[in-house]
This record gives sequence, structure tokens and C-alpha cells, in this order.
Amino acid sequence: MARSPKETTISIRKLIIFHHSSGKSIRNVAKLVNLSHSTGQYVIKRFKEENRIENKVGKGRPAKLTERDQRFIIRKFVKNPRLSALKVSAEFNEKFSTPISPETVRRVLRAAGINGRSARRKFFVGAENRKFMLSFAK
Repeated sequence: MARSPKETTISIRKLIIFHHSSGKSIRNVAKLVNLSHSTGQYVIKRFKEENRIENKVGKGRPAKLTERDQRFIIRKFVKNPRLSALKVSAEFNEKFSTPISPETVRRVLRAAGINGRSARRKFFVGAENRKFMLSFAK
């Protein structure tokens, strides 16, 4: 049987342990909570050996940037939206000891909801031309 992609909730795990400790067999308990008997077996085994129901904490790679570093990157782009990720990563690498790639900068910006598009340059319209454009429109 292939591994299930979803975790069993802590309340279901507690239910499994409660029913097993009250004398029911693993297969009966598994039928009761609608899980495979091997899952029930695993939950009970882990409870007996390690005396815990929850998952271990701290899985996955720790974040490279602190919140302060992320705020620095976001502030740079809020001040000047025309900056490239390459330039910001170069500036970050000069200022801080943690070296980062331009892709890391892009990831931080995406997470903050800032799009990787630069502002369009608008042409200058002087006072004389503005009057002309208004008269033309009217």
C-alpha cells in the first residue's frame, strides 16, 4: 500500500491510543477511525516508545534571511521600483555577511506581493503642451 499524502490529525491519534488502551485490537481501532491498521500500529508504537503523539518540529531547511534582511530588500524596491534583482543582491552581499543570489531576492519580493515588473517611463508634458492637449480633447 502506498503512503498516504495526508497526516492523521492529533485528535485521531489520541482516539487511536484511547481505544487501544481500553482493550480493543489495532485492527478494530483502525476500522473505527477509518484508517489502515498499519497507521494505527505506527501511532501506538510511537506513543509507547517515545511517549509522544505530535510530529517532531524543525523539519526542512532553515531560512537563510532574517525578517530584517527581507525588510531591507523590500524597502529597496519600494523606494525604487526600477531596480533589478541583480543590483539589489549585489548591494546586499556588500552590506551583509550572508551572500544571496538574485533568485532569493525575487522570492522575497514575490512573497511580499511585489511583482517583478518595472515602472514605465512616462514622457514629460510641459505646460504649453498640456494646454494644447486639453484644447484638442475638448
